[in-house]
Amino acid sequence: MLEKQEHRDVRILLVDDHTLIRRGMKGQFALEPGFSVVGEAGDGPQAIELAAELQPDVVLMDIDLPAMNGITATQRIKSDRTATRILALSAFDDDTQVIGMLAAGADGYCLKTIEWEQLVAVIQLILQGGAYLDPHIAQKVARMLKPTISHNQPAPTSEPIQQSILSNREREILKLIAKGYSNQEIAEELYLSLGTIKSYVRMILNKLSVDDRVQAAALAVREGLI
Repeated sequence: MLEKQEHRDVRILLVDDHTLIRRGMKGQFALEPGFSVVGEAGDGPQAIELAAELQPDVVLMDIDLPAMNGITATQRIKSDRTATRILALSAFDDDTQVIGMLAAGADGYCLKTIEWEQLVAVIQLILQGGAYLDPHIAQKVARMLKPTISHNQPAPTSEPIQQSILSNREREILKLIAKGYSNQEIAEELYLSLGTIKSYVRMILNKLSVDDRVQAAALAVREGLI
């Protein structure tokens, strides 16, 4: 006689700085067969600590968190535990946040307006190795990653960024831009002055022939720099 295969609930870690949101989601998961909320975190450092301790299957990650944002927390969790799936769940569709979360290794990006049934389906999708972007977010990403050519610029070459005219320091700063770091955070990370970082950023934008940091980040993602 074959033994019945043991079924294990999907282990969820909720990360949001609003206690009411965490409690609401925990209550919803309590009614959902096959899911178990194993922990809650209200900031980035706590999310990293609990992810290491509890080893959840899925982390629902807010982005605007105190102490450390969800982008950096996602990167740290993914670097330590690649098997954990991370789903960004944000109230905003800010371009820099989208690029930053995807660059950090998030497996999906949903807006908090998502219906509950769809959220459950998305969690099941990323658990199976899939990826998900809210349709509105997907359109924004497609536009950001689409190469643009102005009438005054030559057609882009196939030469990757790594072999381009960017210096090692400029490539290092570009990686941090793509991960969602502000100029101040980059300055603190690299132990340089804020004025120096601003000068580097201007040079990077000029060399890449892009108008802003978001376009620079999108280019870095498209070229596989990060």
